[in-house]
Amino acid sequence: MKVPTSKVTVSIVCNDGTFARGDVHVPQGLRLLDHLNNTKERFVAITSARFTNIKEIHSFKLYAEYRKAKDVIVLNKESIKWVEEISKDEQEI
Repeated sequence: MKVPTSKVTVSIVCNDGTFARGDVHVPQGLRLLDHLNNTKERFVAITSARFTNIKEIHSFKLYAEYRKAKDVIVLNKESIKWVEEISKDEQEI
């Protein structure tokens, strides 16, 4: 059964200093914070994800691969240090 969701564009700072930007699909009726604080799920799916400021990768080839946009990534919530919702005006910049 597919749950209706709302797409929220976010900017994420991970504990290792890596930045990620993409879309989190939040179940309707929940706020982004409620979705991220759900302890039943340890991971959050991010679509149209793009990484910057990537740390701890020592291979140029692997670094270049991480720089590409990903259709979907699954991020461990414990690796998230900070999340900011990006408004529609900021998305166009």
